[in-house]
Amino acid sequence: MTTLTGKTAVILGASGTANFGTAIARRLATEGANVVVAARRIEPLQALAAELGGTAVGCDVTRDGDIEQLFRTATETYGRVDIAVFSAGIHAPALIAELDAESIRPTMEVSVIGALLFFRYAAEAMTEGGSVITISSLTARIPGPGLSVYSSARAGIDFAVKVAAVEYGQAGVRFNSIAAGLIQTDMTDAFFTMDSVISGHLNATPSGRMGTLDDMAEAALFLADGQRSGYINGQVLDLAGGQQNGRLPQF
Repeated sequence: MTTLTGKTAVILGASGTANFGTAIARRLATEGANVVVAARRIEPLQALAAELGGTAVGCDVTRDGDIEQLFRTATETYGRVDIAVFSAGIHAPALIAELDAESIRPTMEVSVIGALLFFRYAAEAMTEGGSVITISSLTARIPGPGLSVYSSARAGIDFAVKVAAVEYGQAGVRFNSIAAGLIQTDMTDAFFTMDSVISGHLNATPSGRMGTLDDMAEAALFLADGQRSGYINGQVLDLAGGQQNGRLPQF
């Protein structure tokens, strides 16, 4: 069953070999959506677009003109935009004692300013309503050392989706976030070579397994499809196997 036939999805942050944006683009395409994939690196985007029969657009999220042009291209190419996924981000861990303004700014430029502008231009393009999804993190739910900048950015946008849901409700545009636990991607590959890291996460996860890119893609499909989730708006969906709850040690 292809539930997104005739819909157009814009996925920003889809230039990786194995990352959330790429996995989501593939899943939405299998459901019949026209996909517009975007990121700064154009070469891998073009390969993905060719694979999916979609469109590749170079986009630097730190430049609002690029984001505006992304949605203009999507609308001109397919006539409409129904789904928009913001999957861009920077992970630059540092203790608070090590921070200065210059080390903080890149994350905020991408994950806060870029996301908010993405919300604006996505909603403007959704003249018939639609679904905007941002990818967040378990680290915005449970604190850990070295994550103050990254977690603050993610937590801020998790709240911004609630504001956006209120502001754009009358236009029929929904805003939701997916807070992912540790899932193996291009960015997190190194963690999966560390047995102590993986066993620690497994011990803290009631579901007893690590998440996968397929888990993320299915969650995004659920929130993208109004038939599946049309009454869900302004929410953060935890995709962490229950780890987001935290718990006392088991004996």
